[in-house]
Amino acid sequence: MKEIEDKILEVIKELESWQNREKKVKIRLEKDEADISELDRIKEQISHYESLLHDMKKAMSSTDVSRTIFRSGNP
Repeated sequence: MKEIEDKILEVIKELESWQNREKKVKIRLEKDEADISELDRIKEQISHYESLLHDMKKAMSSTDVSRTIFRSGNP
């Protein structure tokens, strides 16, 4: 189960990265320094990683999910 936990942690890290990009692009959009298509692409990636994470969690028991979430540092 350790292997899937590590993969989930990688997905969480990637999801957080895309969410941070989204925040930065929104700020740049307010300043008219970004294109809306950039934000659309980021939202697609966020949706992809959220779906992937959801599917991966389904494959684990609730105890394993809790332990993985604890390891990620996300409450």
